[in-house]
Amino acid sequence: MESEVRLDSGNKPVFAVDSSDTVLLAGGFPSFFSQSPFPFSVTLQLNRDRTFLDGDGLLRLALAEHRRLNTAFWPSYISEVDTRVCVIGSQTAHVEKFLDTYGGMLEIEPLLLQELHPEIATAVDLHIEKNDDGLRLEYTVRLPLSIRECTYCGACGSVCPENCISPRLFLNLQQCSLCGECEKVCATKAIDINRIEKRALEVPALIILDDSRFEVGEDVSTVYHENELERFFSTLFPWQVEEPVVWSASICQYNSRLGAGCDLCIRSCNYGAITRGSDGIVINPFACEECGACVGACPTGALQNGRFDDTAFVRFFDTVDFRQGTTVVMGSEEQLHEFWWQSGGQRYDNLFFLEYPDCENLSLFHLLFLLLRGAGKLILLTGTQGGRELQNQVALANSLVTSLYGGEHRFFLKPVRDVEKLFARLSPLERIPGGKGTGEYTNRRKELAEELKRLVAGSGKNATVRPEKSLAFATLSCDSESCTHCLACLNGCRIGALSADEEKLSLNHVGVMCIGCGLCVQICPENALGLAPEFTLNTDFFMQQILAEAEPMTCRSCGKVFGTRKSYERVMAILEKKESVDTTHFEYCETCRVVRLFED
Repeated sequence: MESEVRLDSGNKPVFAVDSSDTVLLAGGFPSFFSQSPFPFSVTLQLNRDRTFLDGDGLLRLALAEHRRLNTAFWPSYISEVDTRVCVIGSQTAHVEKFLDTYGGMLEIEPLLLQELHPEIATAVDLHIEKNDDGLRLEYTVRLPLSIRECTYCGACGSVCPENCISPRLFLNLQQCSLCGECEKVCATKAIDINRIEKRALEVPALIILDDSRFEVGEDVSTVYHENELERFFSTLFPWQVEEPVVWSASICQYNSRLGAGCDLCIRSCNYGAITRGSDGIVINPFACEECGACVGACPTGALQNGRFDDTAFVRFFDTVDFRQGTTVVMGSEEQLHEFWWQSGGQRYDNLFFLEYPDCENLSLFHLLFLLLRGAGKLILLTGTQGGRELQNQVALANSLVTSLYGGEHRFFLKPVRDVEKLFARLSPLERIPGGKGTGEYTNRRKELAEELKRLVAGSGKNATVRPEKSLAFATLSCDSESCTHCLACLNGCRIGALSADEEKLSLNHVGVMCIGCGLCVQICPENALGLAPEFTLNTDFFMQQILAEAEPMTCRSCGKVFGTRKSYERVMAILEKKESVDTTHFEYCETCRVVRLFED
């Protein structure tokens, strides 16, 4: 197949292929060959040019890359122009001029701060805050004359000594002496000089005219001053919106009803793009910088990056194989392109390159996955030091592996310029027992649980770990004397760390599945549950443990178990404080109770 690279009229490279064959994928840098009719793979380019991967290995890699690129999915749509804007000024003339100039192209909601105007409200006690769609303005206006109640009899206009009521029913409070004569003659009580009304306005943007001064939050980016109109108008165009960071409610450990639970994603976001909503976690695509910190911090996998999600990551290595002990180098297209350019055509033995949108998306699950698949070491290309969340994940991974297997660290965060120096210091390490998994991804926590279980089994050791607070592990305890076995705690655990055995009437817990969100502790009405920020990697950590067992409450008539003795006694203690309540029928199951009530 013949091919060539040429420059187009914009001095950008174009990859041309002179062949009747269909090209599905090629090695290269997508942002460099932006006008290519077929996709380029950075991973394929780096492994072809900088490693000794053979033809069969490159073919499997190409197939894996082609499948990954064609199955990646995330919401994408065109954002239409929203021309709504609130304009605030202190001087009537400035607001009127803005309305005359831009009223035909913008949907303007004008407000005054000082002067009065018959058709423009004057705002008092103005408060501005950011919301999901832009800005919310809350303010008060004075409405001395109610148009709805006015019969336009004209009595107020003739009696006003200051002549401050116009024929258009505008009462100029700046001229008014508050004598109250207009109120006295109004038969319908349409005039009340002290009447006020609280209003709220939601708009995507705000423009401040003249020298108006009022408090606006520092993080509000859609507030423009009069000298920034060019910047405002530059935002008024339709554009492609992509939402690669997606959220799944089914395994998220944040409870919107209680406003509590896991909030690692919110705490990790430095751009204010993730907030708490009435239905759960809300991601603002316009504020999101796709840095990956929230995805990497999410312990359950409820947050995913659609460009290369967990499912695609696992399936990718069903097709791709590398030699045991290989050092895996992961980085973005830009970082790998820089390395490719600076490495001067040199090839490296026992290296494998993988392009990943941003290594900040990676979690402990990804690190251990590659280790168990045969990687000797893993180098993540980052900025100078890498983000705080990724640093924590790497630190925990190194701590776990060295505790169980000893030796030196296996996971590194390095900028591109320091990678080759690290290559020279890499030494062979003992292979971690692993092998291929099932390839069927369930959720991040279950996969991580299996990985940790295999690590412990392979080492034959135990390890007590006290991770950073931002990492989702903990030990749950239960005061069995306080627990009434109401099982309310189960309602908060979506990831499946807590469960109940209906036959044995036991509350069970699997330590490795617990992310330490604390929802169960908050929900428990008896304050019987407690969390400790540490865990021990041993056999019990992966097994279902009984936290509390209950004595069954059996029906006096049929013998059916319909609850626990402790719950029954708790209810009886409450009812004993109430007069004239017959409690004898509570000793029967729901069926026999109805029969007994009718018999009585």
